[in-house]
Amino acid sequence: MELPINSTDKITAMAASCFPLARTAATGIEQDVLDLVPHGPKQEARKLVALLRAGKIFDKGILAMLHELVGALDAEVAEGTYETTFYDHSPENVSNETSWSNKRLTPEADRLANALAVLIELYATLSTVHDYLRAEKVLEGLRSAA
Repeated sequence: MELPINSTDKITAMAASCFPLARTAATGIEQDVLDLVPHGPKQEARKLVALLRAGKIFDKGILAMLHELVGALDAEVAEGTYETTFYDHSPENVSNETSWSNKRLTPEADRLANALAVLIELYATLSTVHDYLRAEKVLEGLRSAA
């Protein structure tokens, strides 16, 4: 079985890519999140921004904070999503469907969705780095025991 990441250089590059992602996420939180979320998530988001700006992206608890914020933003985006239905009863409409719907976002939900995309990318990349490093530790333990 071939591992998806097969060199230390690749994992180092992936870990290094978390830093610019963290800066982008912090900017997104500051510009698109803080003024649109309720008080509880807002306080946690401010703490997360401070940690991300300080470069403490691999500190314990960062993944949990990201996970919580992603969940809060996801709920806010869902709340700001609505459906618009269009109708076409004209004789030129030869399809069996006389109506269709499009999902749309409020401007606030759209801003949150933009920040959410970056936060999810940061969360996924950080998780991958953590998983890979955890797997390396387990393998080192198995090798030393053998």
